[in-house]
Amino acid sequence: MKRFTSLFLVLAMAVSIFAGCGGSADEKKETNAPEETTAAAKEEQDTNAESGAAEESGGAQAAGGDTVTFGLSCAITGNFPLAGERTLQGVQMAVDEINAAGGVLGKKLEFVYEDDGNDPTQAVTVVTKLLNEDICGMIGPHTTTNCLAVQELVGETKIPYITGGSGIKIAAAENPWVFQCRPSDGMNGIVAADFAVKELGAKKVGVFFNNNDFGVGGRDAVTAELDKLEVEYITLGHNSGDTDMTSQLMQFISEGIDTMILWTDDAEDVVVARQAYELGLEANVITSAGVVMEQVLSQMEPEYVEGWYSVTDFVPANEDPVVSKFVEDFKALYDIEPELYASAYYGAVKFLAAAIEKAGSDDPAAIRDAMAELKDVNGPTGTLSCASDNTLIHSCVVTQITDLKPAVVNTVTADFE
Repeated sequence: MKRFTSLFLVLAMAVSIFAGCGGSADEKKETNAPEETTAAAKEEQDTNAESGAAEESGGAQAAGGDTVTFGLSCAITGNFPLAGERTLQGVQMAVDEINAAGGVLGKKLEFVYEDDGNDPTQAVTVVTKLLNEDICGMIGPHTTTNCLAVQELVGETKIPYITGGSGIKIAAAENPWVFQCRPSDGMNGIVAADFAVKELGAKKVGVFFNNNDFGVGGRDAVTAELDKLEVEYITLGHNSGDTDMTSQLMQFISEGIDTMILWTDDAEDVVVARQAYELGLEANVITSAGVVMEQVLSQMEPEYVEGWYSVTDFVPANEDPVVSKFVEDFKALYDIEPELYASAYYGAVKFLAAAIEKAGSDDPAAIRDAMAELKDVNGPTGTLSCASDNTLIHSCVVTQITDLKPAVVNTVTADFE
């Protein structure tokens, strides 16, 4: 496998960070947790049961006033159900580890969660519900579209919010209460375009994108870099939920592209991969992050994506010691390998907990201010350090798929302010 020299990108966007105050203070709701819990969580549940505390099935029980609670919005149903399940598992794992080490502020950390169905309308409904709980922060909903649907709401309520949405529009909204825990497509798109031209020798690129906020943002980042590199390209879009991409793929073939850069969601990755193979597309393919996840690859035949590249933030095969330890612990707990949703939101919880400790308070405004200043929190997707635009991750990995197994080609780190 050909390796390429690390790219050092300068991504500096100045965003004015201003602090607010407030937050809701309604009665707490009991935490719901995934069925698989750590030994520490099960021991906690047994203790609560013996003392007569009310307990939901599979849930981690609140401990009166000796808790700090955050809200979680994730897609348990809809077209991303495994993404929601992995998110929940990563969050629960992080919470249990934190509590086993003494919690935060000497209190137990807990969370309440709601199912947003990966739908922006439903996301608004469940986030509204969560914001009426006594929470100190929000994690999720995922995806750029869902984040943009709720970001004004969390800003008005003055609750710090961490999302795994990677779209450029999130930082561009300049909401001081919103933080991104995955690398921005502004960086990933540049890396994809540079890799296509400088490493694969692309002369004519087909940019295939989803017509949603995520896909359009990725397209714009890719094409801006291709313009700088003075490389010819054509762009074609599709809609979320489309099951027939043959017309766009046939146009790419007739145009004679030598490289396709694909920026789309999980379900559409599967459709494009199968139909591109069936139509005989002969081009290098570089994709956005989702294609390397097991729940996506398991829906494909090996030949569909053999040799494909992906710019992503996490693969289990990464030999970084922080990643290796996370993968080992996750597999021991859930008997499956983690993927980017589990890893990203595990890191988000660790970052939130570090901010609570830094603030010395569970006041949302104090936590937001601490998050804006927080640096060097280790996570499986990289080191989380808050930049001036509230992005937290400033590195990504380029991977290549062989026999449905993604392996790291290189890690790319960006400078940031």
